Amino acid sequence: MSLWVEVFVPEPDGERRIPDVPDGVYQSGGFESWRTTVQGSEFVRSLGARPVLADQDL
Repeated sequence: MSLWVEVFVPEPDGERRIPDVPDGVYQSGGFESWRTTVQGSEFVRSLGARPVLADQDL
């Protein structure tokens, strides 16, 4: 199974802006274990990320 990951930026008006992805960037979410060991890591959270998939399924 594949997981596609996109970053969004919340705008002041409540809309979500999805920035363009640079050429050559792979958007796969990685292996299932990455949900907690990478995406949900304290380091990633310290950068301000709120990785929904680290805590729950879609």
